Amino acid sequence: MINNLPDDLLVQILLHVPIKDAVSTMILSKRWRSIWTMLPALDYDDSDIDGESKSIWYFIDKSMQLHKAPVLQNLYIELGPGCPVDADVGKWIANAVYRKIRELIFILNWSAKPINLPNSLYTCDTLVSLVLSKKINVEIVTPACLPSLTRLWLLSVVFKDEDSLVGLLSSCPILRNLYVVRRNEDNLTNFNVKISSLGTLVYVNEYKEDFEDSNGSLVINSPTLKTAIICDYSGDSFLIENKCFLDKASIKVLNHLGDDIRIFLSSLIRLDVLLNNPTVGCFTIINFSQLIERRIQPYEFDWLKPLMILVQNSPKLKVLIIGLMDQDDDFPISWHHPGSVPKCLLTNLEIFEWKEYGGKFEEKEQVKYIFANSRCLKRAAISIRSKCILEVIDWRDIYRKGFNAAMW
Repeated sequence: MINNLPDDLLVQILLHVPIKDAVSTMILSKRWRSIWTMLPALDYDDSDIDGESKSIWYFIDKSMQLHKAPVLQNLYIELGPGCPVDADVGKWIANAVYRKIRELIFILNWSAKPINLPNSLYTCDTLVSLVLSKKINVEIVTPACLPSLTRLWLLSVVFKDEDSLVGLLSSCPILRNLYVVRRNEDNLTNFNVKISSLGTLVYVNEYKEDFEDSNGSLVINSPTLKTAIICDYSGDSFLIENKCFLDKASIKVLNHLGDDIRIFLSSLIRLDVLLNNPTVGCFTIINFSQLIERRIQPYEFDWLKPLMILVQNSPKLKVLIIGLMDQDDDFPISWHHPGSVPKCLLTNLEIFEWKEYGGKFEEKEQVKYIFANSRCLKRAAISIRSKCILEVIDWRDIYRKGFNAAMW
């Protein structure tokens, strides 16, 4: 009988059912009335996007009042458009802080304007992971202090001002993971990442209106940074203020890269890059002495020659993946036979992939060259654009024995 199980085990069982079902067990017996109130994790999802169903905010309000666990380890709240605009959602956050919350995910997508969260959230000494998303205004009024925080995600939130951003980031002395998705009109011109402990940064800013008039910047000052994923189509400048040695990076920007970026990228082991006219000058003069894996996405320019320069400058390269980004079929490209065979083709390249292959003569010559000179190649895969018609028999002639090749 389940009623004979100890309370601790019953709590563990209830952790695996939806919170509404867990609360409903209180009607089973007098003993069951308090079992769910000791759950160390609460998960509330009200993400109905059309707003037709009644919001569960009232249920959240009452259940959190009844909840008695001295320590609330995890709290997940996602509120959709159906949530009343006068709901006091801030008190739930204050309640969680009072209960020594460790991991908090709060997604507020209601129809009202962004709101401020309680100041106590930004001085919570037990908080290890914090995710804030959508209609939230980050305003640091009093000095913040988050001594235990190692993971911070700021997804489409707004800020009172740049001082609030600086105040929040500077309050996290051991932060290791920062994930940022910018939104239009978030009250920031410059986004400064000055975190001495940071190991991983993901930064996404895809807003492209008024690209020509952009005067913003992304400034990174994090000497311990090892992984950087930057996707910025806003036209903002990209600066590095402190020397760091990355292992892995994804750089997709539509603006020129400064000379300081070279040191930032020269130590890379893995690189994913959007290759275009503004960035090619930087990427083709770097000696990638440690690079093992490279993924490139050419974007609206003649890219075959720069590609071979990149390959030439990567003597240890083992993986080369090409993926086109909305390239116009009529966009002209040219192929020039390299003066010497890149070292990585002769000694290291094992995997070659080309996604959205277009079938142009120049592209075919490029692939033939790689196949003919890659002595260590073990696997090759080419995916063909839907509009592309190939003479498959020609491809069979250039396949070399000793590696697997696939086309689709």
